[in-house]
Amino acid sequence: MFEQMDLFVASITESDLQEKHDKEYKQELLTPRQWALWRLIEYNSLTLHRKTSQKEICDKLSEYGYVYNEDIKVHDHCSMVWEDIKSLNLSYQNDKVIITKDYEYWIGNEQETKDFLDKLWKDLAPRLVRYWAYNQKVSRNGQGQLFSIRLDSLEENSKARRFIESYNEFKIS
Repeated sequence: MFEQMDLFVASITESDLQEKHDKEYKQELLTPRQWALWRLIEYNSLTLHRKTSQKEICDKLSEYGYVYNEDIKVHDHCSMVWEDIKSLNLSYQNDKVIITKDYEYWIGNEQETKDFLDKLWKDLAPRLVRYWAYNQKVSRNGQGQLFSIRLDSLEENSKARRFIESYNEFKIS
């Protein structure tokens, strides 16, 4: 028995797939501002053996556009620092992870780095558990039921629904 070849699939070449992959997963190069931030944190951590505060970053690297917001009502006084730290940690242009805690930044030893990663996981795990529980719940939409919640069998005169309805039929937002 022969399968019919899909002409569309046959027209996609390996180089097309490689090009698509390369565009999607292209490594972004770090900016001069991010490199300046890296050098400051690296120097403070590896040479001076201390943490770098967000205020210090804004003061020492103001020529790169970091501005410290003095307003006591704001939580993050310079969100550009966080964005650049995130980019530095995701980049493979440097080999170390910058630890962040209470708006202070440093390159830790092995134990500090493991503790930082463990805390990231502990903060993330409950959200993942909730996500998968919610996902499982809504994936049951439209499935038939043989028993009610009280485990009574569903018969013709039963008031229980025969199918699971995971969604509201009306859009609220």
